[in-house]
Formats: sequence, structure tokens, C-alpha cells
Amino acid sequence: MSEEVSQEQQPRPIAHLVQSRRSAEEDRAWGHLYAAIHQSSAAEEVVKQLDADPQSKRNHLALYIRAKTTLREQKVTEARNQRTGAFVRMALTVLVLGPVRLASKALIAIRDVVVASMPAVQKEPAASRARTLKSDPEFTSLTDLFNSAEAFPAAAKRSSRASRKTA
Repeated sequence: MSEEVSQEQQPRPIAHLVQSRRSAEEDRAWGHLYAAIHQSSAAEEVVKQLDADPQSKRNHLALYIRAKTTLREQKVTEARNQRTGAFVRMALTVLVLGPVRLASKALIAIRDVVVASMPAVQKEPAASRARTLKSDPEFTSLTDLFNSAEAFPAAAKRSSRASRKTA
């Protein structure tokens, strides 16, 4: 028996040291994953990898469940942010654009009332009389005489005196 005990106490081969280093490195990597699992990008990657390997999924079930929980919490947070954003947009629309829209509608209503209260457009009697006079030949001759009197005031006075004497 003493021989068996002494063999167990002998130093282990180098392969065992390499394996223990690997397991230490892997344990460290798993520790980093457990620490970073609260980030959604890490959680997505862990879920993708563990879904691909059922044995690893069974070995690291707690990590898988935590990753799924993280993804679910992220979806809940995104939905809450969407609802909050929709509420803020609606509140700003009501509080900022509401009064502007109300003021513009009030101005339009006031304009309509002012236009409705104005008197109706009446036909100007002088306009129709002026058109009939323009077509009258006697009036056109007198208008021409008047226009020429403005151009030559002294001659106009003489011609108007002469026209009065003949009449």
C-alpha cells in the first residue's frame, strides 16, 4: 500500500498542468460571460451559442436562463420607451400645436364674420352713365373741345366766347 500512496503523491505529468490551465482559462471566460450577461448583445450571443449546443445548454442552464431573462427585460424596456415617446409626442402636439391651431381657426372665423358683415357691393351708377356718355357724339365733341382748351388756355377762352355768342 505504501507504494500506491507514493505513486499518487508523485508529480503529475505536464498534460495535466495544460488541462488545468485550460479549465482555469475557460472558467475565467465563463465568469466574464456571467458578469456581462446583463448586456443585451452578450445575452443574444450566449443564447445563440447555447441553442446550437444542447449539451452546453444543459451544463450552463443558469446562464441560459439569465440570458433569456435579459433579452425579455430589454424588450420590455423598449416597449416602455416606445410608450413614453408616444406620450411625449402627443403631449407636445396638444400643448404646443393645439393653441396654434386654435388661434388660426379663431382668426379664420373672425375673418369670415368680418367679410359677412360688410355691405354688399353695389353697382356704381356713375360708371354706367359714363359709358353711355362716351358713346354720345355730342359729349365726345365737347370733351375734345375741353381737352384742347387745357392745352391752349388763351385760345380756348376766345373760342368759348365765340361759341357763346353764336349760341
